[in-house]
Amino acid sequence: MTKRFLIAVIGCLSLVQGFPRALDLQRGANQAPAIEPTHADVAVPMRDGVALGADVYLPPGSGPFPVLLTLTPYGKRSNAQAAQRYVARGYAVVAADSRGLRVSQGVWVPYVNEAQDGYDLQEWVGKQPWSNGKIGMFGTSYPAFTQLLPAPSRSQYVKALVPIAAQSDNFGSIWVTDGFYHLAFIPGWATRQEAIATKKTVPEVDWNKLLWHLPLKDIPNQIPGIKSPFVVDVFAHDRYDDFWKRQSIRGKYGEMDVPAFHVTGWYDDLTEETLQNYIAMRKESRSEHARRWQRLLVGPWGHGVRQQPVFGDVDFGPDAQIDFQEMELRWFDYHLKGVQNGLDNEAPVKIFVMGENKWRDEQEWPLARAKATRYFFHSKGFANTRFGDGTLSVQPPADQPADRYRYDPRNPVPSSGGHGCCAGEIAPVGPLDQRVTQQRPDVLVYTTPPLAEDTEVTGPIRAQLFFSTDVPDTDFIVALTDVRPDGKVIQITEGQVRARFRESYERPSLLTPNRDYAVDVNLWGASNVFKKGHRIRVTVTSSNFPRFNRNLNSGKPLGDEREADIRIANQVIYHDSKRPSSITLPVVPR
Repeated sequence: MTKRFLIAVIGCLSLVQGFPRALDLQRGANQAPAIEPTHADVAVPMRDGVALGADVYLPPGSGPFPVLLTLTPYGKRSNAQAAQRYVARGYAVVAADSRGLRVSQGVWVPYVNEAQDGYDLQEWVGKQPWSNGKIGMFGTSYPAFTQLLPAPSRSQYVKALVPIAAQSDNFGSIWVTDGFYHLAFIPGWATRQEAIATKKTVPEVDWNKLLWHLPLKDIPNQIPGIKSPFVVDVFAHDRYDDFWKRQSIRGKYGEMDVPAFHVTGWYDDLTEETLQNYIAMRKESRSEHARRWQRLLVGPWGHGVRQQPVFGDVDFGPDAQIDFQEMELRWFDYHLKGVQNGLDNEAPVKIFVMGENKWRDEQEWPLARAKATRYFFHSKGFANTRFGDGTLSVQPPADQPADRYRYDPRNPVPSSGGHGCCAGEIAPVGPLDQRVTQQRPDVLVYTTPPLAEDTEVTGPIRAQLFFSTDVPDTDFIVALTDVRPDGKVIQITEGQVRARFRESYERPSLLTPNRDYAVDVNLWGASNVFKKGHRIRVTVTSSNFPRFNRNLNSGKPLGDEREADIRIANQVIYHDSKRPSSITLPVVPR
């Protein structure tokens, strides 16, 4: 079992390696084999004397050529299939290994060197005799972030980016989300990367067992033969401090001046981060040209573009398929070759509207025409489970008894569906049926009656909870689901709040037990039509494990909490006239 599970995890992580193109991906079995580099393992000097290893692919002809570039920790040779396609379109291609990995010199330190190395690599490429001085960058996940990290330095050669699933900040996304450690992903990814950097074999690990280990800071010591310094640092920094800030582009958008085609999926672990990047670069980039040329594509996917219409427990239909490869090439053709292909006449935003299962062009994100509509929680005091008496309506509550549940960290709600990345064997992601999860007594469930007409919810979503608890720190996870007439309950989006970070990620503050509080929970952006006869459902609980680490409710530093620190939290959610817990949905007129 352990060996099979490890193989599955490594396979998933290899997908991330292929995310430079693996979900890109939509090539099919009859695709031509990948080409070999024209120049392999070229040593590209950085300003400090370290050399990065790069592969160069050149198209036929004497050149010079526009260049497509990627900087990746997942193996430069994994981009050979993409190079085949790009070269056929007349582009030179350069793929480089991140510092300290494979043939690149230096020490592997995730995220720290890519801003400087990325700029130095761009400057080197722009000056090569086979380069015409126009560079576009491509890549998914980490190689998407390596496009944005150097952007504030504004290389004169970089004319366009295509970041697919990129974060803005590692405390707000893939490593820590709203103060929650992304436990299902952290140790496995970092262990594999450290094994590559140190030229060791990835050890056999029973991740299902290890993710329960306490304290969290001891997990790196439990992995035989490999200890990732990055994981040690991650668990040592449970608030937003300088460790996280130096891996961030937040606050740097005003220094950027480059067109970017931002791509994500509604179930990506980087959905919200990608939306933030689009909004900020469209608003804050230095020039009108760059602000105008921000584009956004959001599809019915998880982490990376996919073509298959079936994802999780939903068939999104034939219209879910989209020729993203051609969209990407048209983007580069326009910005690097000056091809007048009509791109300047297209809408800046294209989203897939789930439920209706159609693509739709928009002029903005979020949508100005969406009407913030507040749905209030109601019950007679027993909203526990989907069989309880919890209801959801636009009518404010009168005096009603509160709902209560016990959150026991020894028996957390298991991760199943929603946003995620690359650890699906541990924490399944996507639009999965939530009926089993919603049968737990530690899940509060609030549901509308069957809808009299189609109701579209598109945009950012916010819940407000009025609560009390008898512990100094705890978590709340709020999810939006679509209840179908056939009984399926499909996850649409979710958000979470760790109480100690309710006011600040930099300066956490603990709760006073048994005192009333109000807290906002930001759910990630979504687009879904709740069809006539369906019901809108909201759930509240306190765990999502092992996607996120369990809050042991002790209030101690998250990496230090031990088994003896576990406290059961008695949670109270109020929904009365003075404490009206609710969710605000962006309802689009139809």
